[in-house]
Amino acid sequence: MSHFPGGASSSQWLRSYEAGPYSMDKAHFLGISVLLVVVLVGPFLALYCFHKRWDLRQAKQARMAGKSMQAQDFAVKVARYFMPSIRIEKHRFHGLTAKSEPMDIRFESLGLELPNGTTVLSGVTGEFKAGTCCAIMGPSGAGKTTFMNALCGKAFYGKPTGKVFINEREASIADFRPCVGFVPQDDIVHECLTVGEQIQSAALLRGEPWTTSKRAKRITEDVLQILQINHIRNTVVGSVEHRGISGGQRKRVNIGLELAADPTVLFLDEPTSGLDSTSSLTIIESLKKLGELGMTSIMVIHQPRYKLFTLFDEVLLLGKGGRTVYQGPSQGAVPYFQRLGFEIPATENPADWLMDLISGEVRSKIFPQVGTHPADWLFEAWEQNKAQVGSYFSIPRNLWTQQDDRTVLANLVEAEWHQIDVDESGFLSLDELTRLIRQCTGAEPKKNIVQQLLVAMLEVAGRDPDRDGVSREDFIGYLCSMQVAASRADILQLQDTSSSSESGIDVETFVMEATCCTPTGLIREARGFGSHLFVLSHRQLVLWWRKNSERALFLAVVAFAAVLLASMDKYICPTPLWMPDPYLNLHTALALMQTVYCLGLFGDDKQVFWRESASGVSVLAFFISRVVLNTVDLVMQTFVFVALYFMMLQPHVHFGRFFLPFLLVSFVAAGAGYFISSILPVQHGPFVASLVAFVSCGLMGHPMRVIQMMDGGMLEAVMDVISIARWSVGMSFLLIVEDQGLPPIDSIQGQQRLELEVMIPVYKDRGMWQGHGYWNSGILWLLGMAVVLHSAAFLGLKFTSRTKQI
Repeated sequence: MSHFPGGASSSQWLRSYEAGPYSMDKAHFLGISVLLVVVLVGPFLALYCFHKRWDLRQAKQARMAGKSMQAQDFAVKVARYFMPSIRIEKHRFHGLTAKSEPMDIRFESLGLELPNGTTVLSGVTGEFKAGTCCAIMGPSGAGKTTFMNALCGKAFYGKPTGKVFINEREASIADFRPCVGFVPQDDIVHECLTVGEQIQSAALLRGEPWTTSKRAKRITEDVLQILQINHIRNTVVGSVEHRGISGGQRKRVNIGLELAADPTVLFLDEPTSGLDSTSSLTIIESLKKLGELGMTSIMVIHQPRYKLFTLFDEVLLLGKGGRTVYQGPSQGAVPYFQRLGFEIPATENPADWLMDLISGEVRSKIFPQVGTHPADWLFEAWEQNKAQVGSYFSIPRNLWTQQDDRTVLANLVEAEWHQIDVDESGFLSLDELTRLIRQCTGAEPKKNIVQQLLVAMLEVAGRDPDRDGVSREDFIGYLCSMQVAASRADILQLQDTSSSSESGIDVETFVMEATCCTPTGLIREARGFGSHLFVLSHRQLVLWWRKNSERALFLAVVAFAAVLLASMDKYICPTPLWMPDPYLNLHTALALMQTVYCLGLFGDDKQVFWRESASGVSVLAFFISRVVLNTVDLVMQTFVFVALYFMMLQPHVHFGRFFLPFLLVSFVAAGAGYFISSILPVQHGPFVASLVAFVSCGLMGHPMRVIQMMDGGMLEAVMDVISIARWSVGMSFLLIVEDQGLPPIDSIQGQQRLELEVMIPVYKDRGMWQGHGYWNSGILWLLGMAVVLHSAAFLGLKFTSRTKQI
């Protein structure tokens, strides 16, 4: 009995496919050509316009910030002209806020035991007061980084012991993650974003839910100013291959990403490593300045120069084995050890001398019996003398107050006001202020800069900015305001004039916003999924645009592959489109290209993801923001690949139906690429991706393998689950057979006719779980595979490398 429908013979059955109902006309061909041009040009043209507009806006903001900085610089010089000794604050905080509840950290018998039983940290006891700048120092192997990791809850590699107290309540620092920052030793930053973009996105991602974009901009300005990187705000960070900012600047950006979160306590792992002494001093001075806001800085540092060492309020010196040698004021360390009989040479750097001493290279003259290696004895000496450390050194009190500065400055200005106010109107006009700046600085200021300074004086005084001049009281008040320490009132009073002038925000709105945005305590609410998704999507759009050169290169490779395969199938090794072989090659090539292309989505900057995940950024938001925009690339590349092949071979089928199986292959292959990149190191990705594409398409999707494995049992089930081409090739092959039709049966070679007699029934009717027909079943299976792989990629991203996301 014949196995063909109606008992027909093979020739009669195949003849039913001879005539295809559809043929492509010129309008169809022209439409595909136009769409191809639109797909290639349209998105890039739209984004180019958006990018140019963004560039102009950034340039305007930079000019406004530059004018504000110049105006403030002139004001500083004018104040020092009248009173050279006046203490003027170098940094003004407009977004970073004073902490309503600073964090005192006390630790008792803090230690860490490794799984093999080795103790790498033993009984460290001490305290870091709120608002202080603290250093953890010691020789190699002393457990400095281990101590800091144990203190902030990142010592996942061992069992911590001891207790930690936050404001005298036993707790874990990890419980306060939204208000804690951690700066890793490696400079983990986005290489394709500018300095300003990175810091502002960090402020939005890690700020409180009510943090507005205006407040994030003010925080960004604070961070850029205090770290002295404002001049490179619009410079892309760059990488080894593409030079951007310098190593020292990159280190400061690394710190700035954490400062943008406005933390209450900041941990830093060797923030000065690899930097010269001047750059190191700049960073520590900046962090010490933030202590005025109540922020505590705790850092591991190696052998600083003595000037830098004395900047620390507190130092914790650890000996070998992770035991305490000294903990107290930095300038009290040398007197403490001198009382123990250690002498420091006159020409020796005290910081270097301390490291030599802790390592056991310096002998005590009072206790010579301890031998040439007194390291162990130092631990015992500390336990006996730690209660008396406070008496060894005390910081002298400065009795001269800011009010004294204000009084003296006011008297000096009053004495010379008649020379300043030339027309004796009682108000300082634009021309008079210009003349005064010229007299004080010797420079010729631009009119718009002087106007900016005049407006700033009026705004600080709370007067109408449209007034023509400032009174003597307003002038004195503004000069004195520059010496006011950062405080709640300072934040409300001294807003960024460039931001206010650009946004049109009034003082009342600013005060209300600042009031809402002030932290109410250590329990800080983090932003939610929606906010993270919005910020990450915007950032990803910028990153996507910056990689246009890579995108163009890959599109060129895809186009070349399409033209090559089309030329092979049409001219070199002519293969009819009503056979499955061309689609096996096409789908395998496309799957391989898309899998490899998608490896970089999570693999290229996985360390950035680990850092952001550890700070509380939503993993799901991170995943969606990247996948959605990358899907644009997938559709674009697939369309170029299929359109070029289609126009060269010109099959007589509708392009949309011809395109769909290829698009589904891209989605499944992309999911495989995402999954591989989420669980494997980046260096192993290309090899595994090639293997997956070969097995899933070229090996298990080959028509002969499909016929052999379609046994209705476990073998077929395995093939259906893991083979992409098993479904996609059947969709494309049968589409041509049914829509275009076969040539006259008598003209088909005997071998090809035999293959068609076997393959058409196998692909069309014999498959398991194919009750919806080959077309709908193929769509459902390929979509299901894509969903499963995308979900697996998300789970891999979230749950692998968990210790690095702490």
